[in-house]
Formats: sequence, structure tokens, C-alpha cells
Amino acid sequence: MDLSTVLSSTVLAGIVAALVSLRCSERKIHVENVTQERAKWRGAMRALAEELIKAAREANAKKVERQCALLALNVNPFDSEDKGLVETARKLSGAADIDSHVFEFTDRMALLLKHDWERAKREAHPWFFRGSEPRRVPYCEFKAAVGVPVAVGKPKSSRCLVAYFGMLALSAGIMFFLAVGLTEPFQELVKIFNDPKVEKPVGAWVQFVFLSVLCGSIWSAAYLWFKGSEKKFLDIWFSK
Repeated sequence: MDLSTVLSSTVLAGIVAALVSLRCSERKIHVENVTQERAKWRGAMRALAEELIKAAREANAKKVERQCALLALNVNPFDSEDKGLVETARKLSGAADIDSHVFEFTDRMALLLKHDWERAKREAHPWFFRGSEPRRVPYCEFKAAVGVPVAVGKPKSSRCLVAYFGMLALSAGIMFFLAVGLTEPFQELVKIFNDPKVEKPVGAWVQFVFLSVLCGSIWSAAYLWFKGSEKKFLDIWFSK
């Protein structure tokens, strides 16, 4: 197989398509497996909390101890908030004021599940929309903030809606420009590079490959940007 065949536009397009397909497949596998496992874990933790509170209400010390052991095996032993959650669960056994301990345990469990849900949502987004790692709110900070009203107004969501619509339009414009503006030039290049009668130096091949990969990468990034903006826009739109 000669150099012209290897570097032909058909082979190049196949390589680019294969790389994009591989990346999409890896992301799909990650989202399906990791996100689903996180959802199962959150469901198991909710069931565990329900059984633990029920056992504490029934004064079943052995069952409380067993549920606490399961809880300890499902959280991070090096995290201070997780250790606080396990300690609170252990206090449910034989506690005089069981209601206050149940409330504290419920709040700590809710903070844990909320943090994991935010992490799962972040991982499901494209990398350029993920932002910073979600912060887990400590229990002491949560207690200090209880009762403080949080202003959530529509202007902020409306501004976000307009911003994501703008990004949606911009990414669509980039894809439209690449699809329409570069179709004819690349068709001419493909004809030239597939014509064995036209002499093509190595430098021309390098430029052709570079431009093809560059334009393909820009189009792929614009498409991911478009899909991410579309999802954000629709989420805000239907939440109104």
C-alpha cells in the first residue's frame, strides 16, 4: 500500500470517525456504569437508613449494630463527615432522646446523598460543562444555616436560559459554517489528493492531514458544546 492510499481522504475520514466513535463509546460506558452504580448505592443507603431508624425505634440493639456495620462499610472511613454519620448512627442504640438523634442522622444522611447526587450530575456532563468539584456541606455548617431563607428568583434562571440559548446558537453557527463554508474547498482538495496524475509533496500531505484533523476536532467540540447547551437549556426551560 503506497503513501497516497494510506493518506487518502477516505482513510483519514475513517480514522477521525473511529476516534470520535471510540470517545463517545467510552463516555457512554462510563455514564451508564458509574452513574447507575451511584444510583444503586444511593438507593441502598436510603433503605439502610430506613431500617436503621426502624430498629432504633423498636429498641432492637442487635439490628442497630448490624445496620451501623453496614453503614460503616459503605462510606469513607477517612472522611470526617462520614465518620460523624456512623457515630450518630451508633448513638441511636439505647439513646434517651432518640428523636434528636434521628433528626441529626437524617440530616447527615441527606447531606451525603445530596453531595453524591451533585457529583453524579457533574460526571454526566461534558468535560467543558463540569466546572469545579461539588463541595460537601459539613453538618455543622448546615445546622448554622438552618432557618436562613435562601432567595431563589426567576431572573437568575432567566439569565441562564438566555445564556445557554446564546451558546446553543453560537455552537450551531460554528457547525453550520464548517458544514457549508468548507464543503466545497475540501471537496476540491479530496479530488486533488485522490488524483494520481497530480504530484503532491510530503508537505502538502502534512498540511492536508493537519487541516482535516483540525476542522474535524473543531466540529466535534462544537457538537459537544451544542448538545451540552441544549441539555442545560431544556432543563431550565422545563423547570419553569
